[in-house]
Amino acid sequence: MDTKDGPVNLKSIDVLIIEDNKVDQKLLSSYLREYDISFKCVENGLNAIDMLNKFSFRLLLLDIGLPEMNGYQLTQTIRNDLKLSMPIVAITAHNVEDVKAKCFAVGMSGCFGKPIGKIELVGVLTQFLPKEVLSSGQAPSYDVIDLSYLKEISMGDEDYEKEITGKFIEMIDLDLTTLQKHFAAQNDIELKSSAHHLRSTIYIMGLKAKLDAQLMEIEYNELSLEQLASHMVNIAAVCKKAKLEAKIFLSTIGN
Repeated sequence: MDTKDGPVNLKSIDVLIIEDNKVDQKLLSSYLREYDISFKCVENGLNAIDMLNKFSFRLLLLDIGLPEMNGYQLTQTIRNDLKLSMPIVAITAHNVEDVKAKCFAVGMSGCFGKPIGKIELVGVLTQFLPKEVLSSGQAPSYDVIDLSYLKEISMGDEDYEKEITGKFIEMIDLDLTTLQKHFAAQNDIELKSSAHHLRSTIYIMGLKAKLDAQLMEIEYNELSLEQLASHMVNIAAVCKKAKLEAKIFLSTIGN
């Protein structure tokens, strides 16, 4: 093994969790066990360095708010002194946008806010772990999208699944933005038209049960501003999570 990736002849482990919060440790551990990902946990930077001298890890999940040696300092030690280049993904209780630039500047590979959800973690694993590690575990489970209809009409054609999923990812953003624009402008006619178009987009990813009733109410009923606002919050949340899950599904096609 190249010394940039880890010390020679050390046992290889998929993930090292560096987190002093026991609740967050247990949460991350439970997700990794579900997908049969090997891992170890430590609570501070010194223990992390000790682990990195004993094992070769493919990915580090690092709380940047560690006591004594914080995540920034630890990353600099890993990069400059230990000369290791595996991905380091920050997990922070701070606003991600406030710390992201500093994380990248010291050599981290990504940054996510706490608490990190299962789907977000699967996205991290999909991006940073070798494909053979993920393919040996379970397929990702999804909270929002339902692939039953897509699988039925694709009849196993992965190129078709890639094409349709890619189009969904593109259209869900466009349709949601258009719906939100007409809601903000209180343009009732265009809002109803946008709701109708979004209903067509969500069908392929099995979102009908979660969104169709609210979209139909917007399209066909005269709702109060409060009712519309409530529907818009839920629609936006579901669409954004569906887009994230669709991206994860897209990354697994053909693996």
